[in-house]
Amino acid sequence: MLFFAYACGSTEPQIVTNGDDGYYQNQAYTPLVRKQIHDSFKSVRRIQSNVIYKTYQFYLDDMPSESEIDNLDLEAIAADTKIDNHSSAGTGIVLSVRSSGVTLLTASHTVTFADTIYHYSSDRAADGSRYLEAISVKESLNQFIYADNDIVFMEMAINDPRRDLAIMRTVSSHQGTGLRPLSLRPGDSDELDWTDIIYAVGYPRGVQMVTQGTVSRSEHPIRSIVLDISINRGFSGGAVFAVRNDGSGLEWVGLITSAMGEQDTFLIPEEIPGEEYNPEVPYTGDVFVETKPRIYYGITNAVDIKRVREFINENREEIIEKGLRVPVI
Repeated sequence: MLFFAYACGSTEPQIVTNGDDGYYQNQAYTPLVRKQIHDSFKSVRRIQSNVIYKTYQFYLDDMPSESEIDNLDLEAIAADTKIDNHSSAGTGIVLSVRSSGVTLLTASHTVTFADTIYHYSSDRAADGSRYLEAISVKESLNQFIYADNDIVFMEMAINDPRRDLAIMRTVSSHQGTGLRPLSLRPGDSDELDWTDIIYAVGYPRGVQMVTQGTVSRSEHPIRSIVLDISINRGFSGGAVFAVRNDGSGLEWVGLITSAMGEQDTFLIPEEIPGEEYNPEVPYTGDVFVETKPRIYYGITNAVDIKRVREFINENREEIIEKGLRVPVI
């Protein structure tokens, strides 16, 4: 591949030869990549999940144990109940669009919600099971993707938490939404090498975004690609593209699943509506423990296209039984 550069004060073009002999490029100079990225947003879409839990809070001096909770009437024994609304955002890749519906690939953790969440006490019952301070039960779940002029409701079709991959499908037929199957061909992730550049497309914090980074390889059995891009919540499920060295542009080589991080635990004061904390006045109220994730920005994990292919092939029979159309990858 040849590129022309003009030196200052000279009208003679200088020919610069691309000496990159890898399968994928470690630099990109072509407007074809820009167009392919632009077109990919017809297929890479924001996915939203809204879930409602009803939480049953128990009396601290009469907490049920984990072993007996299935036989109890939660309404009767609860000291208090409350409704909690939770929402999460992610990114999905459209695999097929038919008159009967849309099929989409995403990261499992962005669309998976437990039916029941147990809030444990530090105390244990005589049989060794833990006491429960509260239980949260899922009341409803709504999931949808944003189309051009509409929202399209989805539901889980096939889930693989180990690989962190899931296939979603629309709950009814949708036409005229502007959704398109991803047209970029699947690549060969085994050919990805250190310093090869990638483009990641997704919706961090709901913002349509493309970012560029370089590849590192990992020996992890699932997350075999590590990228130096900084992602935020909502980028999980985003597409990873690499630039072919033969001038054909981008290939789809992976799917973003997570950033590295850890949990920080700290003490917080009681929240009192209408009051602000004054640092000059000693605090005498209740203190609570809270845990929040801390992301190590710049260390991003991705499932490569080889694992995506394995996931689809292993579930091909179920895909057919459910009437889904997923292309051969």
